[in-house]
Amino acid sequence: MSPSLMLGLAVAVAAPAPKAEAKKEPASPVGTWVGLKAVAGGMELPVPEGGIEFTLAADGTFSVREGKRETKESGTYKVDAKKDPAEIDIIPPADKKDVPMLGIYKIEGDTLTMCFVRSPTGGAERPKAFESPAGSQVMVMTLKRMKAEAKEPKKD
Repeated sequence: MSPSLMLGLAVAVAAPAPKAEAKKEPASPVGTWVGLKAVAGGMELPVPEGGIEFTLAADGTFSVREGKRETKESGTYKVDAKKDPAEIDIIPPADKKDVPMLGIYKIEGDTLTMCFVRSPTGGAERPKAFESPAGSQVMVMTLKRMKAEAKEPKKD
């Protein structure tokens, strides 16, 4: 066997095996998100004066501040990030007569897109795509992750 062939085989055998690509954890929806736009039944909804904020806490609770109102809507939520698309259920407080909203979500960078079926009586199927056909009870919301406020250093 020629020396160059032996050297080539030795390098190929000694080379480290290619690393298996590490399985990437799905991005977490936990945080505060600012509403950019919403479409319901195929029609774009106006952003309320003063904006809208969704806060999804790590403990499974959520709150919504809409416009300039001092009060917040709240409840709990559940996610299943292993599904494709990832699923989210918004559950209103027990004292409300609302039914849970079944939805899907995706996170791309600092943008969260959620798609829910709005059914006042329940029994609606979870959306399969991020679209809101005209006349449907489906709402698609696009939100941007709120950046943590930079704090100025204290001056003496």
